[in-house]
This record gives sequence, C-alpha cells and structure tokens, in this order.
Amino acid sequence: MALLLERGYNGTQSGGREDLSDLIANVDARSTPFTSMAKKGKKPGNVLMGWQMDAYEDPQVTGTVDGTDVDMTSAGSFTNPAKNRALMQNYAQIFRRVFRVSSLANEIQVVAGVKSELANGIAKKLVEIKRDMEMTFLNDADAQVDNGTNAYLTKSMGSFLHASGTGGGGSDITVPSAFRCTAIDTTTSATLAESNVQDVLKTLFTNTGIIRDYDLLLGTSLKRAFTNFTQSVTSTAATESSHDVTASPIKTFNQEATSKSYINCIDLFEGDFGRLRLHPSTFIAESGSAVAFKGYAIPFDQVEIRYGKLPQIKELTDNGGGPARLIEAVAALVVYNPKGVGYFNGAS
Repeated sequence: MALLLERGYNGTQSGGREDLSDLIANVDARSTPFTSMAKKGKKPGNVLMGWQMDAYEDPQVTGTVDGTDVDMTSAGSFTNPAKNRALMQNYAQIFRRVFRVSSLANEIQVVAGVKSELANGIAKKLVEIKRDMEMTFLNDADAQVDNGTNAYLTKSMGSFLHASGTGGGGSDITVPSAFRCTAIDTTTSATLAESNVQDVLKTLFTNTGIIRDYDLLLGTSLKRAFTNFTQSVTSTAATESSHDVTASPIKTFNQEATSKSYINCIDLFEGDFGRLRLHPSTFIAESGSAVAFKGYAIPFDQVEIRYGKLPQIKELTDNGGGPARLIEAVAALVVYNPKGVGYFNGAS
C-alpha cells in the first residue's frame, strides 16, 4: 500500500487527484467489516436520495365462482398494485480528513519506518476516513439536514432499525410503519439465551419467507454472550450426605479427542430459520454505553453504500507551511427494507 501511495503522492506531483475506491476497500478490511462487505450502489442524483419499498398482498383463499365476470363498472373490483408501496429516503454525508506536513519533516526529517511523511499521512487518513464511515453507518444517529450550521448526516443502521422508525432526532427521516424492523431482541445484561436468537431468526423468516444466511455485526460483549451458549448450568449435590443442591456451570465442546487445543468460541450460529455469521466490531456500542449488547443481522444483498463522490485525495495550496492534502468522500447508507434486518439492542 505504501509503494502505491508514494508513487503518486511523494510531493513531486502537483494538483494530484486520484480515485481511491478500490484501494480504500482493502485498507484494514478486518477492522471495518461493514464498509468492506457492503456493496457500492449507484451514484445518487441528489443529496436527498430515495428508493421504493413494496410488499405483497395477503394470500386469498376465498376462490371465485365459476363463470363470474369482472364488474368493470365497480372500482372495488380492482386493486392498485402500488398501494403497498412506500418511499424511503436518506441524506448523503460528507466525510473529510485534512492534514499538513511541514516542509522540513517532509524533505529532510528521517523517522524510523517512515519513508515519506506525506505518504504516511495519506495512508493514515485513508484508514481514518474509512473508520469514520464505519462508525457513522453502525451507530444510532438520525438523518440531519444541513442548515448552514449543522452538516448533513446520513441515517444510520440503528436509526433505520429502531422500532419507531426513527431514533428521535429533530430532522430525521422516519421509516414507514409497514416496513419497520420487527426482528428485535432487547434482552438485558448477559441473560441472552439461544431462544432469543432463534426468535430473531424466526421473525425474519416470517417477514421475508426466506431461510438464509445473515452477517451479524456485533459488539464484543454480545459476541461473548454467544460464546456462553456453550455453557450450561447443572444441579449437583454438594456432598454425599447432604441434600443441599448447588448449581455448577458445565461447558460443552465439539472437539477431536486428539486435539490439544482449548477452543471456546462461536463464529457461526445455525438456527431453525437461518444462520448467523458473527463479525465482532469495535464500532458498535460497548460496555460503558447505554446499550452494550448490540448487533445487526444483515443480509448484505439488501444493504448498500451510495457514493456521491468516491474517496479522493486532492492537493491543497502550499503557502510555505508544507504540503497539505484533503481526503474526502460523499456517501449515504441505503437499507432496502428494514423489515428484513435483525437487531439486537439489549442494555448492559
């Protein structure tokens, strides 16, 4: 990565500007799973973009009498195929990082492990802008209109999946009631049980009619709660002569007898109505926050990031203080239908 950056931005190219969408998709991918896995949608035509959501009519079992004609004069004989359709919208948000390297630092200062302070700064800011996107998309923030003081904010995943269709922000865009997330688990503390996870998958199946795989992006506390599924509590007698009973935790493992490794983790949960692939994230609310047991069960073919401007590097004017660079992107989160996404939102 450093060689690629240094080739084009080592201080010798003026007015340089490069489309870095492919590069940023591979920068520190493991620490930003959502931005790395989400597909790139079409470029929006406006800062406020929209998409249609639709739903089927309920099944009918009444039948039709043989020989019955359609009453062409009655409006009640026809249904509007678009009557269940609803518009969902979101704002695009500007993501920006700016830095400057002094002339001495860039030209003559020698730092161990750093060939070029300018190239190193670009590499760091690329990672940071992607982390900004990851945090923005995975938090609970509502959409916000730019009023000259406050910037445009894109509606986040937590706001899309809130039971009310909005996190309660002032200028937020509300999810229509028929398409709000209902596969929500709010189990508190460390009491999460397998049945809670099964219920989320069951609700997703009821909403979509599809048994499928989901990628569960979750905080580390919720990840530990999943691993605790390997532990069960069994009652055992304290002594042979005593009738007192105590509860003892017992862990169960699937492991080869010849293995000398101690393995205690769950990375894949397979339930009656689907599978969850677990991806821990440091960008989801954790211990110390109001909501520690948090996670999103995402079908990534139903989620995308729309870039109004792909991440770019632009050289800024150097008036003697040293070379400066602007790294900027414009992007918005799109959730096709929040009803098809699962949400773990338990308090600590």
